[in-house]
Amino acid sequence: MTVAGQTQQRTRTRLGRGFRLVWWSASVSSVGDGAFTVAVPLLAAYLTRNPIAVSIVSAAAAAPWFLVGFWSGAIVDRLPRRAVMITADLLRAVSLVALVGLVVLHAASPAALAVVAFLVVSGQCFFDAAAQALLPQVVGREGDTLTKANGQLFAGETVGSTLVGPPLGGYTFALAPWAPFAVDAVSFVASAGFLGGVRKTPAPEVPERQSLRSAVREGFAYLLHSRELLLLALCLTAYNVGYNLAYATLVLFAKDSLGVSDFGFGLLIAASAVGAVIAGWVATPLVRRVGIRGAVIGAGVVQAAAWVVIALTGTPWIAWAGFVLLGAASTLVTVAVVSARQQAVPNHLLGRVVSAFRLIGNGVAPLGSVAGGLIASVAGFQAPLLAAPVLLVVAMAVLGILLARAPR
Repeated sequence: MTVAGQTQQRTRTRLGRGFRLVWWSASVSSVGDGAFTVAVPLLAAYLTRNPIAVSIVSAAAAAPWFLVGFWSGAIVDRLPRRAVMITADLLRAVSLVALVGLVVLHAASPAALAVVAFLVVSGQCFFDAAAQALLPQVVGREGDTLTKANGQLFAGETVGSTLVGPPLGGYTFALAPWAPFAVDAVSFVASAGFLGGVRKTPAPEVPERQSLRSAVREGFAYLLHSRELLLLALCLTAYNVGYNLAYATLVLFAKDSLGVSDFGFGLLIAASAVGAVIAGWVATPLVRRVGIRGAVIGAGVVQAAAWVVIALTGTPWIAWAGFVLLGAASTLVTVAVVSARQQAVPNHLLGRVVSAFRLIGNGVAPLGSVAGGLIASVAGFQAPLLAAPVLLVVAMAVLGILLARAPR
């Protein structure tokens, strides 16, 4: 290889100090998120055995993508992205400290848990939109570089949120129901500290006198005029509805049918980290080989297969393999759609397009949670895990055909 080629290769592979700080921020906070993800359904099941009440808590955690995500991107595109991320971290920490106080005082209820879950995920709407808009400013917009950065970023996040966080959440919940929420609050404070070391980037230029409503419309107009991005958003809709449908009452299925403890439930969720790490680190060559479209459709099919494996086994060890597939699918679909957006959308619109994309992709996910609770209350805890694959396979088949006909 020539000297110029070696220099170019090093340029492609070195992502820089700014990326490392963003990576550490995301990875540390994801440990707390993993503890939170396990602790919320455990606390809901601790407070009530009503599957509809449990599913409402899950729906409250998904609702911000529709109610808050609609505006978050337009606000992100008016402010320095790093400052938005730090503020979101600190406000989420405060919300969790409040929940810790309620649990310690034995004043927690499913309604209070739903409110805190809504607030925490609302902060995530702002944080994620700002993070995805910040990353191209940190590493550049070249395709392979972005795919590599996103792959490493989501692999690190998934290790924290599914390998380290869930067992920690299950273990600390068994010690004290308030403990995993305290862990998450600390993780957000640490995340804000890492972000403080990232180089400041200016806020995007906003046209004079452009209202927030006009800014939101501009982001949606860009997305709606890109047929490929719109179809990818619909693929994400199907993916998230299927996932939420199965996951809403998963904790009840795991306890009753698989016979796992609180700590064992955390270990099951942790299994998805194995698949997530593999998918995250091989995402670049995989996406290059099958393309963005193939990666997204394939991830939906893999998720469907995973729920079938989990639903039809009575053994935690076989269910563990299903969670490995879930982790791989979730990381692959995330890397693919995020990289597609970051490459295609201009910087001054990226936050708004991310939010518009997520409104379509995540906005109806609470309906999946509610449907899962209703199905479980009528047909048993196994039924949502079998309904989700049917929905996913049909939706991915239809959307795959539409994507194949869409212009690139």
